[in-house]
Amino acid sequence: MQQNGERPPLGGDELVELCRQSMINYQKGPFAHYMPYTRSTDATLARLAALQPKTLATMHGSVFHGDGEKALRAFAAAAKEVFG
Repeated sequence: MQQNGERPPLGGDELVELCRQSMINYQKGPFAHYMPYTRSTDATLARLAALQPKTLATMHGSVFHGDGEKALRAFAAAAKEVFG
């Protein structure tokens, strides 16, 4: 869940929308389609969501802590909206 800008080390539900905005913004420049989106993406994210994680260590940005299942499903919807 990439988020741009200065972020605190830990975050919650707001991170999904920040990530969605980053994906949308990246589509306007040289990082367009930076994240691979295939027919396996939704199923992979659904399997991860089913694990019901409480913490998601993101590659760039704040670490998510909260309802990881809900966050991953929202992230999947955002990825499909932007890349699908």
